[in-house]
Amino acid sequence: MLQLIHDHACDALGLGLLPRARALVCSGPRSEVRAYDPKTEDYQVFGLADRIEVLVGIGKQLARTEAGRPLWPGDSTRTSSDASAGG
Repeated sequence: MLQLIHDHACDALGLGLLPRARALVCSGPRSEVRAYDPKTEDYQVFGLADRIEVLVGIGKQLARTEAGRPLWPGDSTRTSSDASAGG
C-alpha cells in the first residue's frame, strides 16, 4: 500500500487518517512517531503496536467499504461487476 501511495497510484480511496495514524503508516514498521502533548507538556512516543492498531483499523474500514464485493478502480470506486456491465 505504501509503495502505491508513493507512486501516486493509490488515490481513489481516501482513508481519512488522522495525522498521527498517517505518520505511523507512512513511517514504516521500525519507526517511532513522537507527538507533543500540550496538556502534559511532554512528548508521547508511538511505535509498532500503535501502527498495528492503525493497520487493523484500515483493514476493517476497507472490509466495510468493500462489503463483500471487490472494488474496481476507475473514475469512481465501483465493483468489478459494475465495470464489466459497462456501469
